[in-house]
Amino acid sequence: MNILIIFDSLYGHTEKIAHVMQEELSKDHEARMEHVLNIGLGDLAHVDLVIIGSPTNGGSEMEDIKLFLKKISDNALRGKRTAAFDTSVVKENRNPIIGKIIDWFGHAVNRVEGEMIEKGATDVKKESFFVDGETEMLKEGELERARVWARELVK
Repeated sequence: MNILIIFDSLYGHTEKIAHVMQEELSKDHEARMEHVLNIGLGDLAHVDLVIIGSPTNGGSEMEDIKLFLKKISDNALRGKRTAAFDTSVVKENRNPIIGKIIDWFGHAVNRVEGEMIEKGATDVKKESFFVDGETEMLKEGELERARVWARELVK
């Protein structure tokens, strides 16, 4: 299977998740990972699985991911396996106001899923990976969880 992982990252967490997924998927598949600014419209042509990852920023994906999805054709993802993931701050043990903000705005993965569907995707697998708001580090176990999820995507 030919796999392309497209990502944007603000603090490096989303890139780390994309990297461990690429590392895991490369064991049995042709898998590459690219920053969204390094992707051209033709890069999707011969890909079987497209995975898009973004940090959650104000309840939405990063602007470059949004622009990339807007500029690809309406059928660019038709017939391809698709997945989306984000990195988001954990709301447990947070100020209740921050928890309400997270509930209100949601996660980037939901918006990426909707935009992928607009571009022809039919079944977008999605996952959120969490950053501890106090340490500003990926929550313990998230990299291993990303490896497991990556394996699930190719079953």
